[in-house]
Amino acid sequence: MPTLSVALICRNEAANLPAWLAALDGVADQIVAVDSGSTDDSLALLEAAGALVVRRDFTGYADQRNAAAQLCTSDWILCLDADERPDPQLRAALQALRAGPEPCQAGYELNYQVFFFGRHLRHGGYAGERHLRLHRRGAGAWIRREVHERLEVQGDLGRLPGFVEHHSYQTVGEYLRRMDVYSAQAARQMAERGRQADGFSAWGHAAWAFFSRYLLRLGFLDGFEGYLAARLESLYTLTKYTRLRELRRGLKDRGK
Repeated sequence: MPTLSVALICRNEAANLPAWLAALDGVADQIVAVDSGSTDDSLALLEAAGALVVRRDFTGYADQRNAAAQLCTSDWILCLDADERPDPQLRAALQALRAGPEPCQAGYELNYQVFFFGRHLRHGGYAGERHLRLHRRGAGAWIRREVHERLEVQGDLGRLPGFVEHHSYQTVGEYLRRMDVYSAQAARQMAERGRQADGFSAWGHAAWAFFSRYLLRLGFLDGFEGYLAARLESLYTLTKYTRLRELRRGLKDRGK
C-alpha cells in the first residue's frame, strides 16, 4: 500500500503545532520538519510527536521545501505549513490513498478554505482557492522565487475531495510583521522582471486591491474580517509598489 510523508518547514510555530499534529494523527506515516531557527517549543513538540526534525539555515522557501522533501522516505509527499490543516473529508481521502492501490496520478491539487482572524472567508475572492501540495516522491520539485514559491510536478494531476483549512493570520500584528517581509521580497522580484512604479501607480494598485476584494468580489459579506482582509491586502499592495519605486530610485532602509 502507498505510504505518505508530510513535509513541513517551520520557525517558531509552537502556537500552531498542537492543532496541526492532531489533524495529521492517523494520516501520515512520517512527518519531516526542516526548522530554520525556532526559539519556542516547536522542536520539542515535533520531536515528541515522533517527527524527523532537521535544523537548516533559511536560504529561501523553495530551498527549505526541497530539503524537506529530500528527507521524506514515503511514496507520497504532502507539503503543508503549520497553519494548514486537513479537514475530516480530506483526512479520509488521504487515508483512502494510503489504503488503496497505487494511483496513476503524479500529484494532486488540494482545495483550500481561508480563515482570517478566526473567520472562514467565503467571499472576497478567497473561495475556490486550490494549490498543488501532494505529489509522488521524485515527481515534484519546488521552483524558487522571492515570494510564493511554486511546486512543479511531472505527470498527470488529480484533485482530492475535502479542504485544507488555512488559518492564515490571528492578529493584525502578525499580518504586519509578515507583510514587511513579503512586500520587500515581492518588490525585488518585480524589479528583477523590469517592472516600474511611481506614486500614482502605487496608489492605483492599492485602491483597486481594496475595491476588487471588498466590493466586486463581495468581501463585505464576511463582516469586519472581510473588511480587514480587503484593507490589509490594499496596504500590502501599496507597500509592495512603493518599495519597488524606492528600489528604482536607489533608496534603501536606513541601517540596512
